[in-house]
This record gives sequence, C-alpha cells and structure tokens, in this order.
Amino acid sequence: MSIAKYTQLVRHIKNWPLYFKRVHKQNNTARYITRGVPIQFDVPPRFYEVFREVFMEDFYKINDLVRHLPAKPTIVDIGGNVGYFSTLIASKKADARIVAFEPMKENAAVFQSNLSLNKGLENRIQLHNAAITGNYNGTIRIFFDVESENSVIASVMDDFSTLNTASREVAALSVEEACKRYSINQIDLLKLDCEGSEYPILYEMPGHVFDRIKTIAIESHDLDEGERNTGALKKFLEAKGFSVDSAVAENNCYYLKAWRP
Repeated sequence: MSIAKYTQLVRHIKNWPLYFKRVHKQNNTARYITRGVPIQFDVPPRFYEVFREVFMEDFYKINDLVRHLPAKPTIVDIGGNVGYFSTLIASKKADARIVAFEPMKENAAVFQSNLSLNKGLENRIQLHNAAITGNYNGTIRIFFDVESENSVIASVMDDFSTLNTASREVAALSVEEACKRYSINQIDLLKLDCEGSEYPILYEMPGHVFDRIKTIAIESHDLDEGERNTGALKKFLEAKGFSVDSAVAENNCYYLKAWRP
C-alpha cells in the first residue's frame, strides 16, 4: 500500500495505530475514532474494504468536497452503506445536517449501531432504511450477493452484477419525495454510491429538485454504451449547468464531482 494511503489514514483517524494491529485480519471488529469532531465507529471485517476506500484511498477527496460546503450544510447521502462517508464528512463539518439512505437492512443495522456509539450523533445524521429512486415511491426489488454476504454491491439493477443472485423488496422513494418528507429545502452536497441507480435517480429527477443541489459526488459505473455510463452522465450534468470532473478510481469505477460554477 502506498505512503499516500497511510497519510490519509493518519489525517482522518485519531487512533490510527490500531490499523497496524491488523484487527480485521484476525476476523475481529476494529473501533476507530475520527480526527476533527471525534466520532467512534466500528469496522467489522467484511466492511474493511469500504473503510479503506473512504478513509485511506480517499475516494471522495473529502477535503476538496468540504471546500464547496457552507458553514451549516445539508448533505444527502444516497447509498449510505454502513455510514463511513457520513461519519467522515460529519467529522469535518460539525454543524452539518446529514440525511442518509441505505436500502440493505444488514448495512443499515451497522450504520445505526455506529450512530448509537456517539451521544447526539443521531441528531446530526438521520438514517433511513430505504432505497432512493428516480421518480417512483413504494417498494422496489433489490438484488444482492447472498453467497459471500457482500451487501456492498446490492443494486436495484438486475444486470449490475452476476453475483447478485438473491433479491428482496425494500422501501423506496424518489429524491423529490425525500425532500418533502424530511424537509430538505436545499442540498449543499448530494452523494451517490448506489450501484447503477445513479442513472435513474439523476436522469428522472425533476428540474426544480436539481435547482436545489449545489454539489454532487458520485461513484459511477459504466453499465452500457448508451446512457448508463460516466461519459453520458457527465454530459447530462453539464447540460444542467454543472461543472464536472471525473477520474478512474482504484475499484475500476469512476469518481465524478459536479458543482455549480
């Protein structure tokens, strides 16, 4: 692993020496504490790769995102997984309001457990066990890999991964409905890590909802040569008035940042 990743670890994690005890290699859960605003959170072994992506590979280039945010931002985290992105950005912005959505109950349970470790954190990070869709409200089928218990690649796209052989119905709501239901009047940062759902969510979003959004951070996936690829998404967001940067990430996905110039 490169020195840069260890540098990011030290920059973001207060008790960083714990990483070198290789707790995850012993199949044990590690409990870390963020720098900045101290937030405790657990990393079970099966979520180690997610931890590394957020805190060591710095997939979302967090300090760059923070520079786009006002003093008391509203952040919407779509595809919250077990909460590592929400935790990291909450440690950087003490007055942020974060509304997170995670459709997989297994992930949401770990996320909720991590929130419970910190007094008052549930007032800052509001977690909802639901999928976000483009323009649909109700329930939706989500596909996931039950064999390896890899809930990270769960997707509402039935063609997202051949490993996703199991499925279940989950609660779903559109971004427009989420804004109404949870009194979200402005979105200073919209983060999407939703395994292909970034396309219907953004393509089907009404214009008046787009007008509320200042910055977008996306883990995008190239699924076809039509509209479900990073190039097409970049053009779409530029047509909406955003400046857009994109880069290939280590996980063979793309990191795409869009912001109002």
